[in-house]
Amino acid sequence: MEDGMVSIIVPVYNGAKYLEACVESLRAQTFKKLEILLIDDGSTDGSSALCDRLSVEDDRIRVIHTENGGVSAARNRGIEEARGEYLSFVDADDLTAPDMIEYLVRLMERTGSDVAGCGFLELRGAKKSDTEKEKGKKNGDEADKDASEILRGKEFVGQGILCGDTRCWSKLYKNKIIGTNRFPQGLTIGEDMLFLLGLARKNAVFSRGEYAGYFYFINSEGAMNRQFKDSYMDQVTCWREAFFVIASEYPQYRVKAASLLMTAVMLTAGKLSSLSAEERRGSGREKYVKACLKQLKESRRVKGAWRALAPDYRIKVCVFLIAPNVYLNLYHRLKKKGQRANESKR
Repeated sequence: MEDGMVSIIVPVYNGAKYLEACVESLRAQTFKKLEILLIDDGSTDGSSALCDRLSVEDDRIRVIHTENGGVSAARNRGIEEARGEYLSFVDADDLTAPDMIEYLVRLMERTGSDVAGCGFLELRGAKKSDTEKEKGKKNGDEADKDASEILRGKEFVGQGILCGDTRCWSKLYKNKIIGTNRFPQGLTIGEDMLFLLGLARKNAVFSRGEYAGYFYFINSEGAMNRQFKDSYMDQVTCWREAFFVIASEYPQYRVKAASLLMTAVMLTAGKLSSLSAEERRGSGREKYVKACLKQLKESRRVKGAWRALAPDYRIKVCVFLIAPNVYLNLYHRLKKKGQRANESKR
């Protein structure tokens, strides 16, 4: 392990369209003592060759080619290969402001924390604009003047994870605090949250600043047309696992965790509604409707959990519990209507 070095782990799977811009934003970091680990997760779109070409251009870039095992397996491989005292995770279709790593290192040193995090901006295009770059830099300058928030493990569960801070990216980690903690393999939605929960259980110290140094890409095109994938159920699986841990180790947050589990179920049901009733039956996805219904009934029994839901989710949960297929069919029709409206505007 090299003192003062930051290892940036980038899982790559068929990311040729965005990878070069992502790597360029990392190479442009004002903090220079870093290595960029490109974990090629069995790409088939030319990303593998692109990774190799990029590594020739900058000796700070290392490429590890693996068989396709998913994003968690790729990140775990990166953790094992990392030589730095600090680690950071960046997705291959995202970008970073030039001073993001420098800011996070400075924040960590100033607070003595084990994990330092910053804010992010959402991108709905392939590249960030100059305006967004300047906004990120301005936020960083302003955040340096403000007192940073510091949360210990239990506090981060309540004020971080259960309040939406469940992302592994836009953060810097001390390698030693990660230790044997790993991302759960085979899961693609919610795995970040379980990784952070693992660190919180080790009583890691988290610091957070307002600096928006990370640029998260959202592929809004075709989002409404996206068909349901079995992996969407991972959101329920991860929140269910988190609920049992939190209910056992942090009982003061049990109600909030149960309400978030119900929210996760309804979000998953919303994705399931992209399939018609015939498609659900024909593809064997009816089992997921039953799984969602079963989980809602279990979580609903946690006293206070239903009342902790946002008002619109209370209504959704009630309708789904009474008539799940009616709920999904109505949601499906509304989505189709929305798609037709959007297409007519083009």
